Amino acid sequence: MPEQLSLDSWVELYSDHLEEWSRRFTKACDACKVDGIIVFSGTEKQKFRDDSGYPFFVEPYFKAWLPLSSPNSALKILPGETPLLVCAQKIDFWYAPLEIPVNFWTHHFEIRFVESMALLLGELGSPIANLAAIGEDANTSMGFSSINDAKLLAYLDFYRAFKTPYEVACIEESNRISATGHAAVQTALTEEPCRRSEFDLNQIYCSATQQREADLPYQNIVALNEHASILHYQNMDRTPPEEFRSFLLDAGAEFNGYASDVTRTHSSGLELFDALISSMDTVQKRLCAGARSGVSFVALNDFAHRLLADVLEEHKIVSCGAEDSYNLGITKIFLPHGLGHLLGLQVHDAGGHLNTLEETGIPPPDEHPFLRLTRTLEPGFVITIEPGLYFIPSLLETLRSSSMKNMINWNRVDVLMPYGGIRIEDNILVTDTASRNLSRPALLQSGVL
Repeated sequence: MPEQLSLDSWVELYSDHLEEWSRRFTKACDACKVDGIIVFSGTEKQKFRDDSGYPFFVEPYFKAWLPLSSPNSALKILPGETPLLVCAQKIDFWYAPLEIPVNFWTHHFEIRFVESMALLLGELGSPIANLAAIGEDANTSMGFSSINDAKLLAYLDFYRAFKTPYEVACIEESNRISATGHAAVQTALTEEPCRRSEFDLNQIYCSATQQREADLPYQNIVALNEHASILHYQNMDRTPPEEFRSFLLDAGAEFNGYASDVTRTHSSGLELFDALISSMDTVQKRLCAGARSGVSFVALNDFAHRLLADVLEEHKIVSCGAEDSYNLGITKIFLPHGLGHLLGLQVHDAGGHLNTLEETGIPPPDEHPFLRLTRTLEPGFVITIEPGLYFIPSLLETLRSSSMKNMINWNRVDVLMPYGGIRIEDNILVTDTASRNLSRPALLQSGVL
């Protein structure tokens, strides 16, 4: 695993990163015939009929420029000029004022403070009639030439898939952070007997990563036993199950605004389920190795189903052959979601269906409607590879009442149903010649199996 970067390395990477994003914004301005772009960071939202707010999440194109999660702020980007950062903050005794420390990024910006959002727009200067605005705070009354223009966003979203070396380093660091959490949870699972609730295991993860729930890039999926069959399970039971059979943890971290997204599945020791985890781990490694420049992700997703068909046959979950399991769509019952997605400023990063700079792109194929990435892979893409094998009651009941019911070994399925399912997920950087796994080195160094 590469050594953690020195401050000098971060300074150099960030400087090059800003140059690349400046080029992208300049080209976007030319394509959309505007003089510049204002990016609003977003505002804190109040709960309905309450005086407290929801967690704040910053606009992605704001944090693409600077690692600052500051509400009520705006960034003015004019080609050839120093970017202007304006932060609105009310000075009172209720909250600590925003402090921007002198850091590796601050000298790249002109930074101003105002006392209210009402003063922020004036501080950005005029004229603004030929400036585009991005962000939820922008509205037509402000006088911008466009607000969240679809063509402008499609242009930026398309290039967002190509990660700068700085962005790759941030995602790699977020993987290091998440690996500490996965390791801590794995240790807790090995306690005899394992009497941890999903809530407890989530707390262990957050403590190990030193991230609050609001800091996480997405709400962790912490699923014991049959709960692992619910793809986005979020309940987090406070009571431990009577028996620990299996555990699925889908949990990431964030560093400088960039996310990791990592999943591992653990077992209490049932030989059949352990063997399935091992087989799916082999499948996942093959798919990671196949994530190369020039490969269609649609084709890679299809290959995942062919490999899954082999697993179903090998472990006698189906009574038909692998070819029939694939051709008849049986694999989609056991793997209903797509193989993966772009990763970066957001967990499901934008631009996954854009094959050109236009607003329209390649929709997912009809047989895999939930596929979030349909582009041909290119150097600089960071993606997730996350094949799964699930025993989802509603889908299996439909299969049990279909004409294909005799192709399933229902006795084996019934044994495996209480174990929920398996997902193994890593973050992969596509390079010129191969792929580089950003997750496994950190996990292995932390002791995660």
